[in-house]
Amino acid sequence: MSRPAPTDPTVVVDVDPPSWLLVPPTPEAVDQWREAAAALFAFSAEIDRTGGVTPPEIDVEAALDGLLAMAATLGSASRLAASLAVPGAWPLPVVVDAGLTGDDAPDLLELGRARGGTPLEAPLIDELPDDVGPGIVVTRFDLDLQGRVWATVTAAARRDGLDVTATWRSTDLGLVPLQTPAVVELAGRVRLVDWADDLQETTR
Repeated sequence: MSRPAPTDPTVVVDVDPPSWLLVPPTPEAVDQWREAAAALFAFSAEIDRTGGVTPPEIDVEAALDGLLAMAATLGSASRLAASLAVPGAWPLPVVVDAGLTGDDAPDLLELGRARGGTPLEAPLIDELPDDVGPGIVVTRFDLDLQGRVWATVTAAARRDGLDVTATWRSTDLGLVPLQTPAVVELAGRVRLVDWADDLQETTR
């Protein structure tokens, strides 16, 4: 069988169950995905109970609808993955963006969203671990128009000609130290492929 004509590189996120749920960017096979995702939620709830943690009280169908709607807003260079790694506080959606490093590529501070806006204090900036970076992880806190404080954690990696960011936002500030390791991990699981029929993803 001949290959299709080449297109723009496709973002692939290599994630492992049961810590991550990769959300499909298109409506194909959504019924199968919903069934598998619901089963993964049930499994995560059982893990929580086994560990003495109360699972989150969520409407599973509404949560899946929200994840699919969020994924549908993303461009071709982005993917959505939901973290189930924090006991009692899932799913936590993380947006992944990836592209080739160009001559006009921003520096890591800009890539990691450390600049701009009106943060309540100077963003916290740390280096990524060697197996994910080189790069940085930026944590910032911003006030919205309703007076809510939003935490934004962005892991920005630049390696082998590829720029990758993984970004998570929440008003639950207590989750920041718990979710940050997952955001950093996800940034190290991203690659670009040139052919759609070469994709080997796990979409649960």
